[in-house]
Amino acid sequence: MSGYLSTRRSLLYRLAPLTLSRISVGFALIAALWLVVASVRGEIIALVAAAAVFACAHSGRVLAGQRPPVIVEWGLAGYGMIAELVVYAGLAAAAGLHPPGQPGLAGSSLGGTFVAGLGGAGTVGVWRLAIVAATLTVLTPMVDLCVHGASRAAARPSLFGPPSDVRLPLACLTVLVLGTRAAFLVVIVLAVAALVAIIIAGTRQPRDRGELRGYRGDGRISIWIGKWVGGRVPPLPPLLVGLLVTGVLAALGLRNLPGILLLTPVEAMLLAAFASWHPHDGPGDWVVPPLLQAAEYVLIAELGFVGRVWPPLTFALVTATGLRHLDLAYRVRAGLAAGIDRRGLGWEGRMIVVGIAAAVGFAPVAYGALALYLWWRLARDWVVGWSARHASVNR
Repeated sequence: MSGYLSTRRSLLYRLAPLTLSRISVGFALIAALWLVVASVRGEIIALVAAAAVFACAHSGRVLAGQRPPVIVEWGLAGYGMIAELVVYAGLAAAAGLHPPGQPGLAGSSLGGTFVAGLGGAGTVGVWRLAIVAATLTVLTPMVDLCVHGASRAAARPSLFGPPSDVRLPLACLTVLVLGTRAAFLVVIVLAVAALVAIIIAGTRQPRDRGELRGYRGDGRISIWIGKWVGGRVPPLPPLLVGLLVTGVLAALGLRNLPGILLLTPVEAMLLAAFASWHPHDGPGDWVVPPLLQAAEYVLIAELGFVGRVWPPLTFALVTATGLRHLDLAYRVRAGLAAGIDRRGLGWEGRMIVVGIAAAVGFAPVAYGALALYLWWRLARDWVVGWSARHASVNR
């Protein structure tokens, strides 16, 4: 009897963190829906719901303990990010339904300041801010994984916290007082501060950072290209060259590139594929996966705006891509994958698809199809892979 009760108690402790995380996503949906209403009453309800998201997510992390199983760790991170992304989508959607978005009780005081025009004019500018916030949201846990390694992958700075932490209540409070753009500014500043804190905390002393190569998210094309040099090319130099070319073109404006030249940044980023077989064991090689993925998100966003893709579709594709990268990284940590993203096309495959689509004028269709496919893969892989593994662990 005591053994049965002990097993039941162990099962409850394993399930409770993920259950609370799922509940936090429900509260995030409530917050997003009331934000879309764009009224003072709705914003107050959204603020209360965001506080509930924080309470549930924090309680789940406390129950999970310092070293939870990888499935629990990924569940906490994944549900936390989905909660954040849902609220950011609600904020941006409100700007589209009620232009120019929530002005806030004291938002008129920001008129004429840089905050009033942050992200660009109109609804597109607000969605651009939402995409920046989403990019930082998915990059934070990836940087954490790369910096801390398997031994301390769950450690995060207590001041700024992991996804669905204080950023959501503060964002909803800022919406109520100062409006949508100010709320995104707060989110972006806190997310950048969290990234800086993670990097400082993780680089104070050398550590074994695990299988960094598996965190890149290479597809079949990248693996094939890297095979030709057999891992002899270090990962940072070709990546930096690709980032330089892509950054310069993005700064000059991809909209000014005609037709097939839109593939130029994609071709430049393919230089990073030559290091796909490298063990990534250098002291600075931990920056490669986050930088590679950040470039992918930026390119998807920029080509989406160039190709006149409906901004919510671009947001959906960027978020699905980020969650796909993290899902693969946690699978590598759990020993369930080698780090090759065959079914998700890999970072280079997705870049090629969106580049060709933008060049030939079919970007809206390609973005919609790719976003739908990646979200379907995430849901399927969670149900078929992670959930099945979680059930087998608890038998």
